[in-house]
Amino acid sequence: MPFLGRDWRSPGDQWVRTTEGWEKLRLWRVKLFENLNANILARLMKLALQDWYVKKDFISHGHQPHMLYVKGNSKERKIPTSLSEAFIRLDMAGAVKDIRRFNYVLKVIQHLLVYRLSNLSGTSQKHIFHILEEMVNHVITSGNNVNTTMSLLDKAEMALTDGQTSHIGSAHLWARHKQSINKMRNLLVAFQIKQREEDGKVLFGDLPDDCIRDILFRLADHKDVLHTGMTNTSIYDMSQEVLLWKQLCMFHFTPMQLLTFLPQETQDDNPNWKYLYRRCVKRFGRKDVYADMLALCLHCQCLFWQSIGHPCVNDNMPTSQKLTPEAFLKLFAL
Repeated sequence: MPFLGRDWRSPGDQWVRTTEGWEKLRLWRVKLFENLNANILARLMKLALQDWYVKKDFISHGHQPHMLYVKGNSKERKIPTSLSEAFIRLDMAGAVKDIRRFNYVLKVIQHLLVYRLSNLSGTSQKHIFHILEEMVNHVITSGNNVNTTMSLLDKAEMALTDGQTSHIGSAHLWARHKQSINKMRNLLVAFQIKQREEDGKVLFGDLPDDCIRDILFRLADHKDVLHTGMTNTSIYDMSQEVLLWKQLCMFHFTPMQLLTFLPQETQDDNPNWKYLYRRCVKRFGRKDVYADMLALCLHCQCLFWQSIGHPCVNDNMPTSQKLTPEAFLKLFAL
């Protein structure tokens, strides 16, 4: 006679209906906690943390977005880790508010929009557009990455047009995505960067030349170098220095790539490094640089942000593997 009771290996997922549609109960609880008002969180922390030691342990181990990565099925877990669960547990929507993690999340969303949007589930699609909305709201608040975000919205609109007849999910959900893109685009078009008021504080142009030069040497994107040089005549002269463009060439390209446009037979000891960089970036593209990245702990198989860490069961410093946005998505066969 078959056993009709609940199998202990069952994931036991329950679904609840929210204003945004159906959500898994265990993920909805995590999402609800992350979306709480900052004042409510501060009040809860004040009530829950009575002494300094408990508070220190909460800050160092409690508020660390991380997720146990399960590859495939097992006896203990019948459902593998999904992309939607990763978005919630790694707090991707909140990560866009951190300048160190913004570019990483942007690259993940861009890859999904360009290559995988029409093949994703409706739940994953909703999480992607929720992250886009948080990104646009943060851009309007901070005034940073306006052009980059507008370009991302263009890619999203193109992906919606291409997947009009082949997408997964209802037509109503696809129409909601288009409405969200139009709304976000209108917000960015209406946004204007306000000029800084005279507050008596030091401006970028007031810094010593050595400080400005050191800042320019730390920029990995040539567009930032060029745009910064347009603000001031003296800064423009520094942005055209040969050593700066030589360093950009050495950082983004290998010697073999540079030799493509700089043959060994050449006798020129002082090549035009700016011209060489322009030729190489058109052919090979520049190297992607991220201030913060996701990593996979090789001891406990947890996904976590490197700058925040995770509560590993290993007392020693656990070894981890850095994950590029493409490597992160490959974990979910995307």
